[in-house]
Amino acid sequence: MIKFFRDIRKSLLMENKTSKYFKYAIGEIVLVVIGILIALQINNWNELRKERLKEINYLQNLKSDLESELKNNKKFADYRFKKAEASSLLLNSMAPNSIEAVQDYTDTYELVFIWNTFVPNNNTFKELLSSGNLSLIKNDSIKNGLLELEKLYAGIETGEHHMRREYEVYLYDTHVNNVSALNFFDLKQPAYGLPRRLSSDEIPIPNHAKLIEDAQWQHNNEIFNNGLRLAFMNNSFLAGLHQDLVHFIENLIQLIDTEIND
Repeated sequence: MIKFFRDIRKSLLMENKTSKYFKYAIGEIVLVVIGILIALQINNWNELRKERLKEINYLQNLKSDLESELKNNKKFADYRFKKAEASSLLLNSMAPNSIEAVQDYTDTYELVFIWNTFVPNNNTFKELLSSGNLSLIKNDSIKNGLLELEKLYAGIETGEHHMRREYEVYLYDTHVNNVSALNFFDLKQPAYGLPRRLSSDEIPIPNHAKLIEDAQWQHNNEIFNNGLRLAFMNNSFLAGLHQDLVHFIENLIQLIDTEIND
């Protein structure tokens, strides 16, 4: 092709057709410019296609994380609600006056005592931030939704931190410092995990009076009851936050689905 154009230029010069030569030269320049522009456009298309493929990959990974988070938040909403329910039950029950009642009371306050920390699965979002690739997500609604989700996670973390302090001061310390603990576990036989749980029938009769006395003291102790009231309020509040997060995440997944399929 280059030889073809060179032959044309040579022919025009040899025939002394200067005006035609200049017209031809201009035309050749225009063709070269058009070729360059087409090559640049093709390159841009390729780059945009590569970016879109990266974006789709990130969106799919984000969707996978969020689907995991749906289950995580549903589980924690239920977990927090049950702890609030157990706190309410203890506050509104009668003082235990038998070993069977002590076992029920113990089972219930241990449900309040169990502590699990919410850990979100936001690995893809953290990777987007650390790699500087958040700009690959072109849909502003998705991007803003992910940023808002991080703020909601931070709110839950703050709430848990606040509640943990109250648990230690009003519930854990009051219990450990004043009554015997872990009476319904078999402490003679170690196990991988929690020791075997004893039934009330397995508690020696000479120990019944002390266990009933301890349970009644704890039931009537105002510091411990204040801890239960705070546990009721805080767990109810966090259960509501997790429930709201479920709806928020569902909407975010819908946005991502739409963006992937466009």
